[in-house]
Amino acid sequence: MVHGGLMGIIQRAMVKACPHVWFERSEMKDRHLVTKRLKEHIADKKKLPILIFPEGTCINNTSVMMFKKGSFEIGGTIHPVAIKYNPQFGDAFWNSSKYNMVSYLLRMMTSWAIVCDVWYMPPMTREEGEDAVQFANRVKSAIAIQGGLTELPWDGGLKRAKVKDTFKEEQQKNYSKMIVGNGSLN
Repeated sequence: MVHGGLMGIIQRAMVKACPHVWFERSEMKDRHLVTKRLKEHIADKKKLPILIFPEGTCINNTSVMMFKKGSFEIGGTIHPVAIKYNPQFGDAFWNSSKYNMVSYLLRMMTSWAIVCDVWYMPPMTREEGEDAVQFANRVKSAIAIQGGLTELPWDGGLKRAKVKDTFKEEQQKNYSKMIVGNGSLN
């Protein structure tokens, strides 16, 4: 995502070091343009693979949230990587509602160490008859299993947005069925 301020300065410096595909989340036109750029990138076999964080947000190292389907619509091979941070010496999680970017960076740079386990998993491709959402969920599940993380069905954007009443009602109904009804969610 395109940022302003200090983060914007850092982004512009990074573009000079290696190519990036920046986007504006709120612009639907920009989403189509990003998809076009990504497809062009993967079609050019001389270019390096693209690093994408399909959750679209940072979470607290306990779970894997819903993947955005766009990364899985463009075709190509996915090389999943599971990353799990060990907070023993320093916590890499950025709670953006608690810390601004400068204080987060200062906290990271003054940590004793940032330790993480990284698993490079076998490449995955979209299977016959599988849509982008199913493919994304299959990759997400493989990453969650490898990293020993909880697989969550909701969007990471919920941490910044009000939960929809329909979602709350659905969860309340499911819980009610478990307590009162047949004891099964299916």
